[in-house]
Amino acid sequence: MKLDEIMMNEEKKEVIILLGATGGVGKLLAEELKKNGYIVVGNGRKEDVLIKMKNEGKIDDYVVGDLTKDEDRKKIVGKIKEYVNKGYKVTVFYNIGILYDYRGDISKYNIEEIRKAWETNVESIIATDIELLRNNLILDTIYMVSISAYYVEKVDPIYEITKAALDRYVARLKYDDEVNNRKRRLIALSPDTIKTGEEGMGSKLKEYPKIPGEIFVKKVVEIINGKYKEYSGFIFEIGEDNRIRLYGMNPSKITNAFEYLEKEFIEEIGEAVY
Repeated sequence: MKLDEIMMNEEKKEVIILLGATGGVGKLLAEELKKNGYIVVGNGRKEDVLIKMKNEGKIDDYVVGDLTKDEDRKKIVGKIKEYVNKGYKVTVFYNIGILYDYRGDISKYNIEEIRKAWETNVESIIATDIELLRNNLILDTIYMVSISAYYVEKVDPIYEITKAALDRYVARLKYDDEVNNRKRRLIALSPDTIKTGEEGMGSKLKEYPKIPGEIFVKKVVEIINGKYKEYSGFIFEIGEDNRIRLYGMNPSKITNAFEYLEKEFIEEIGEAVY
């Protein structure tokens, strides 16, 4: 289906560019967004998976590409610009990340693994944001940060470090937007481990309790719909009682970063599974 045909057939001109649509969480998010009336444009490196998702009605359109590659990144930004130029309200959703197996010591990682994690989890996102801003695309943006940005536990330390850097970046970007009077919404999502029923990041942490993917995506879409618009950061935390609690956050007035200890309880949203 061509872009003009999509526009004629859709009453709600709101588009989510889902970067990282082909994994377990991405597929669930795409489905939930579609149920809520959004036009979903999926991105990933696996064209066969994207074609299958489109044929099954889980996405409306797609753009194949690796966000860490300059040429692919420009192609993805070009697709975003195409929708903006057609008059759509566009939101970019970064659902990307790389996680290694926990090895017990940071010295057991090689330099190439560290570079790849930094490039995927932080650099590619910043580079895409810069490309968007240079194209005068001031868009609402959602970042999947990860709860590992807030505390040290038995999880891949390289993942933890890079996600903490991403968390700091999002808070800084929000501050820059306020200074430069950019009118957009920036949201940081920090979930505990998620179970999607597929191979993915959750499958690497088998012994840990997880948030059921269906519960997570429903709550994320509520956030996108503006249910908790007084917050710009959200934590989905599994407590020692195995209950999942949602917390809201805003960047600290002192540091401009999201401060874990300043979180505010919103609600209990379900029970964790293994």
